[in-house]
Amino acid sequence: MKKMTLALAITASLLHLTYAVAQVNIGPCGNSGGEWKEIIRERLLQNKLAIQDQPVQFRNTVYVPVAFHLVANSNGVGRVAHNRVLEQLCKLNEDFADLNMQFYIKTLRDNINNTAIYQTQFNAGTAMNLLRDPGAVNIWIVDVATPAPPSSGDNGIILGYYNPQRDWVVVRRDQVNANSVTLPHEIGHYFSLDHTHNGWDAQPYSPSMHGTPAPAMSPGFVPTERQDGSNCQTAGDYICDTPPDYNGFGFAGCNYNIAQDPAGVTIDPDEQLFMSYFLNCVRNDYYFSNTQQSLIWADYNSTRRNYIRSSFVPNLTEITETPVLQFPINNETPPGYNQVTFQWTAVNGADFYLLEIDRVATYTLSPLRFVVAGTNTFTVTTLEPNRTYYWRVRPYNAYRTCAISTLSGVFRTNSTVVSVNDIRELSEWTLSPNPVSSAQHALQVSFQAEQSFDGTLRLFDATGRQVRHYGRHRIASGASYLELDMRGLSNGVYLLTLEYDKGWEIKRLVMTQ
Repeated sequence: MKKMTLALAITASLLHLTYAVAQVNIGPCGNSGGEWKEIIRERLLQNKLAIQDQPVQFRNTVYVPVAFHLVANSNGVGRVAHNRVLEQLCKLNEDFADLNMQFYIKTLRDNINNTAIYQTQFNAGTAMNLLRDPGAVNIWIVDVATPAPPSSGDNGIILGYYNPQRDWVVVRRDQVNANSVTLPHEIGHYFSLDHTHNGWDAQPYSPSMHGTPAPAMSPGFVPTERQDGSNCQTAGDYICDTPPDYNGFGFAGCNYNIAQDPAGVTIDPDEQLFMSYFLNCVRNDYYFSNTQQSLIWADYNSTRRNYIRSSFVPNLTEITETPVLQFPINNETPPGYNQVTFQWTAVNGADFYLLEIDRVATYTLSPLRFVVAGTNTFTVTTLEPNRTYYWRVRPYNAYRTCAISTLSGVFRTNSTVVSVNDIRELSEWTLSPNPVSSAQHALQVSFQAEQSFDGTLRLFDATGRQVRHYGRHRIASGASYLELDMRGLSNGVYLLTLEYDKGWEIKRLVMTQ
């Protein structure tokens, strides 16, 4: 393949210059019975004893590491969109704000292509365990939540579950968004909470099936909790500030009044508790009761949770700016479809940018998604020729994930294949500041070279006209820098070229007032 000439490269470079829908929850949680439920109950009872001996004090905010595993099938199809994960974490931190407990991204794996994990986790524990982050709450986002073999009858409708033996959470991908309550519900299980309707999980109360009033013993062989609270310590969810609840995924509304307790008193459950199955109430009204919060804290402080406790504090800088897309925009055509370099403005607080590219502005056809760390440029080599593309950027850091994406930029690829001719002796070179203000006069060009060489620096404006010739300079081995005079230049975009008899490179420079 032929290398581009410098003139062609400059010409090509100058071409660079010129779910808010509410998620309806349909299905139960996978922690409705069996051995897992017994493990969670034992931990809950231990945590109850712990808070009786030493009541929990809500002190400084703790930051809990999370590992998100974004799973696709073995062909790489069906992975949850990164945006939905960021929206979910933003909402999860709102859900736990009253507890002074916040979550941050320690690990985000978006390269797991495994149909077994994607659809049949009960048979993929070994593969999952190899990928598990031992220092975080592990959350697997899959297509079908399958805690048990298909003979159980529940698979296909389960929204999510917590596996206390493997100590990880699994959530169906359609439940990962800012409107679903599935993830906070499963995190509640992770921290030892049971359902408010404990005992009625698999068989919700029905007057025709169970009679009126309700029997003293629930179908799950847990004492039926009474409305007056007289047996709240030993019945239902074993928590006294959560009223009786016999729903168990059988009531579609948000005002349950169909059941009488064994004493004949109509029960009045709290439909807004995260640990209930009243999943379609007003999203922002869900909460954990005071005792549930104390139990979560007791579990967090227990020895079993040593692996998620540390003094680490993530970047807390709030992201209040939106990046500005710089190239390619406004139907620009990059010089070659096989190497398109995207550029946007950096914003304060952002350690990462989610770059999304697709041929439709909804990003639902065949989206490409890249997590870009520590820089505001990224080169993509997998675009198709002669296509119109849309792209957008979303800034975030490990803790702050609430900022929204930019509006879309649009561009069209051509059929040209380009090759970059770089200077092998040069490891890195940077321009600072960039953008540079006309009031600053000087631009610092820093070099990191493997060995010394002589290079020529020239500056071109957006029309391709040479506006400065800075001459030939000795670039020393190791670290060095030069200062270039910027006085007299108009606002706009420029290209600074570094030329060497064995190669050349180009940097983009923005001049502002």
